[in-house]
Amino acid sequence: MNIGKMKNKIVRFFLIILTLSIYTSFSAEKEIIQYMKIHNPKLSDQEAQRIYKNVVYYSNEYEFDPVLVFSVMKTESHFKHSTVSSAGAKGLMQLMPFNFKEFKVNNTVEGNIKGGVMHLKRDYESTKGNIIKTLVCYNAGCGRLKNNEWRKIKETTNYITKINEVYPEIKGLYYANTKSKGSKIAININDMDFEEETEEIEEPKKITKQAKFQQNKIAFKRNIIDSERGADEKN
Repeated sequence: MNIGKMKNKIVRFFLIILTLSIYTSFSAEKEIIQYMKIHNPKLSDQEAQRIYKNVVYYSNEYEFDPVLVFSVMKTESHFKHSTVSSAGAKGLMQLMPFNFKEFKVNNTVEGNIKGGVMHLKRDYESTKGNIIKTLVCYNAGCGRLKNNEWRKIKETTNYITKINEVYPEIKGLYYANTKSKGSKIAININDMDFEEETEEIEEPKKITKQAKFQQNKIAFKRNIIDSERGADEKN
C-alpha cells in the first residue's frame, strides 16, 4: 500500500474519533444544561455551562463521581447559587460558613462547587466508601452516624431518598452520550456497606417506613452499580 495513502487514512481515522469525541461531550453537556434549566428556569445558558464545567473539572480533579455531585446539587439547591438555608448554608451545594474556612474556598460558583466536591470526597473516604454514610455526613454531620442516630432524622432519610430518585435521571443524561474522560469514578461498589435485607410484605399498602427506606437503599446501590457498568462499557 502507498505510504501516503496509509497516512491519509490514519489521519482521517483520528479526525473521525476526535469529531465523535467532541460531539458526545457536547451532547452530554447540552443534556445536563437543559436538565438544570428545567429545575431552575431563571438559569441562563452561560450560568448553566459554568456550573457544568466546574462540576466536571473538580470531579476529575478529586476523582469523584460527577453524577453524584450533580445529584447532591439538585437536591441541595436546585441549581440556584443564590440559595441560603435557614441554617446559613450557602450556594449550589449548600456549604456552611465553617466549610468555606475548612476547604479554603469562597462562595463563587467555582469556589462553592470545589468545596462541595472536596466535602463529599472527604466524607466518602472517612466512611470507607459507604455512599449512605457519605450522604449522612454531608447532610447531617458524621456525628449522626453514632448508634445510627441519623435514621431518626426525617430530613436526612428524605434527603437520601431524594438523591436516590435523582441519581438515575442524571446518570442517564451524563453517560448516555459520553464517557467521563480522565475521570476516575471514586465510588467502589464492592466496598459499599449495604445490607440487602429483603423483607417479605404481603400487603404493599402496609409497608413500614423502615422497610420502604431499606428498599430505597437497595435501589440506590443498584442505580450506582448500573452507572459504573455504563461508564465501564463506554471506556
